[in-house]
Amino acid sequence: MFPLWSKLIFVCSGILGLFFLIKSILRTVALYNNPNSVEFFTLLPSLTFEIKQIGMYEIAVKCPYWFAMLPTGIKFRLVNLKTNTEIPIVQKLNFFSQRRNMSGDRIFPISEFNVLETGNYQLQNFNTEKFKEKDKFLITPKTGLKGLLLILAIVFSGIFFIGGMVMAVLSFVIK
Repeated sequence: MFPLWSKLIFVCSGILGLFFLIKSILRTVALYNNPNSVEFFTLLPSLTFEIKQIGMYEIAVKCPYWFAMLPTGIKFRLVNLKTNTEIPIVQKLNFFSQRRNMSGDRIFPISEFNVLETGNYQLQNFNTEKFKEKDKFLITPKTGLKGLLLILAIVFSGIFFIGGMVMAVLSFVIK
């Protein structure tokens, strides 16, 4: 029923879909496992860390609880230790940008800031009493639309892979 050229197209589309699926999953993992991220407990009032690349960063709360309340109105102070200048931090609590890691922890971005030079920075948390013992702060480069586009790439390449493989199997089975 199906000519040979259509069978080859179905098989090739399935293989290409699998290739792009694996590639987009690996890029998504690399995006969220950034080596420039810093993680520390929220109960620490002050912490010094190094930022190795310039750009926009987000401060997120990593919460291991499924139904814990997320504190709002957290006050931070970020100081560049080389120049002793304060970096402005913008409060941006966005529930739609919530994500989960492989351990099942919820990660909520709550603030963001822009770094214009690399070096050591000190972050001061003035609201340690609003957090629980296992909560952590995660400071990572801001992903922006990259995360959403990679998720869409995973969905479309998965559809391409499944559709190509199903059509290839049907083309070889149906006579």
